[in-house]
Amino acid sequence: MLRFLERCVIFAFGCLAAATAQNVLKVSEPVEGKLEIGSPQSYVLPLHAGDYVKATLEQKGMLGEIWILAPDGSRLRKFNADSSKREFWFVADIAGSHGVQLKTGEGCCSTERTGTYTLRIDQILPLSERMRLGTGQVPYTNPEIEAFRRELPSNTAIERFWQHVMQIGTPLVNAIPGDSEHQLVTFLWRGDLSTQNVMVLGSFLTRPLTDYLMDHIPNTDVWHLTLKLPAGARFAYTLSVNDPVVSEGPRAAERAATQQADPFNPKKNWNYAPGASRHEYSSMAELPGAPAQPWIVKKSGVPEGKIEKNLFKSELLGNERKITVYTPPGYQKDGSPVDLLVIFDENAYIDRVPTPIILDNLIAAGKIPPTVAVLIANPSQETRNKELPPNPHFADFLANELIPWVRAHYRVTNDPNRSVVAGSSYGGIAATYAALRHPEVFGNVLCQSGSFFWAPDHEFGGDAITETGWLAKEFIKSPKLPIKFYMDAGLFEVDVTGSGGGILEPSRQMRDVLLAKGYEVHYKQFASGHDYLNWRGTLADGLITLIGSKTAKR
Repeated sequence: MLRFLERCVIFAFGCLAAATAQNVLKVSEPVEGKLEIGSPQSYVLPLHAGDYVKATLEQKGMLGEIWILAPDGSRLRKFNADSSKREFWFVADIAGSHGVQLKTGEGCCSTERTGTYTLRIDQILPLSERMRLGTGQVPYTNPEIEAFRRELPSNTAIERFWQHVMQIGTPLVNAIPGDSEHQLVTFLWRGDLSTQNVMVLGSFLTRPLTDYLMDHIPNTDVWHLTLKLPAGARFAYTLSVNDPVVSEGPRAAERAATQQADPFNPKKNWNYAPGASRHEYSSMAELPGAPAQPWIVKKSGVPEGKIEKNLFKSELLGNERKITVYTPPGYQKDGSPVDLLVIFDENAYIDRVPTPIILDNLIAAGKIPPTVAVLIANPSQETRNKELPPNPHFADFLANELIPWVRAHYRVTNDPNRSVVAGSSYGGIAATYAALRHPEVFGNVLCQSGSFFWAPDHEFGGDAITETGWLAKEFIKSPKLPIKFYMDAGLFEVDVTGSGGGILEPSRQMRDVLLAKGYEVHYKQFASGHDYLNWRGTLADGLITLIGSKTAKR
């Protein structure tokens, strides 16, 4: 009887091993299958710690999700396979058999009920092959780091140091004696035997990548980097462990797999979603003295406006897009006309910049008059890249199609002095150009980090051969128009590559051109980068500046 049971166990383990072997993924050996609702497909991928994996999923019919599971079954990464072909990357944090699971997305609304797929592991690159030696320079010191060094080689110093870091959180911020305009900011990482470098990445980068490599304290697990940054800076950042240390070329894609949030910083950026792993969001830093952002927080007792969703088809552009309209508390269609705000990148100005909450708070506080806001979505990223940089067809769509529709359906002003067109990045230059082309519609421009480097034959990331700043030249050629401007730009938005593709320098040039032409310009610089973390605060500043002063007259 015992031998019979032993043979059964051996047979069962043999079947399991055979089934497992069939589901093991190998480089350049694609697997095919069928995807159905409620029937995930699972595969095994053995990896060493630090292995970089590049893979491709091709689909037909129902679209799904890609889940990467660590050897213990916990979620390492999740990718939305929202197109027929999706490339994805990740790094194995530890050695072991990782899971690759394909399944239908939550709340899937596809009309397709089944789908087929081809999954292929394109590359597995060992840590030893992708690393470069070297750490960052340490031009500045940190009191905590120096105190820690003095305690070495105490056996308990390392654990006491990390307990202290966990209590106070990172990054560490210290004042600089005699320098009120800067602060020392220290980033930390607790490494292990596989750690070969750690890079700090964020919206504050203004120098070569190698300047942001951490330094390692020998015979410890402490990696650190101290930077001198403008006082009161606000920025998002990540840490990239075993980074490829290149900014261009095929290996630069590895960074998307290695970077992760700071485990010692409890502040999460807007891209955090419940259940996300640390590889799927970034950390947020707000240094002492960062400008307050009082209008972005929902306040009890403040009346709320209403949100209406619409689909708008443009004959001029030949496409359809989502339009979200905010109406203020107490708004009545048969009441007095209210002010008008038109803003681009609808999704970002709902999720990342809480525009309805900002408007509720400003209106309740009497900072701006009741205002209807029209938030314009982009049909696609490709469409955005074509429409928002100065495009006469898009500007005419605003003035000749969208605004007449808004005035027909909502009780808004016909006065351009009470109308604001607003946006950030490409949306900022789009707003400026729309007012230049149609000042009879838009008398106020709210431009956040506008892409004034743009020129018809200059793409972002180009070189200095092509001259930038096309829109500034258009204002030079144009007579002065009845337009008022609020503009801002970040101190970290400099032209790092020398291609003329930065934000800060062209914004200063545009400011100076407008001032020279006699325009009313309110210009603001902030210690931040090309980041919604800042724009969510300065949107209120711009609205108060442009239309807030008129509140008492109505």
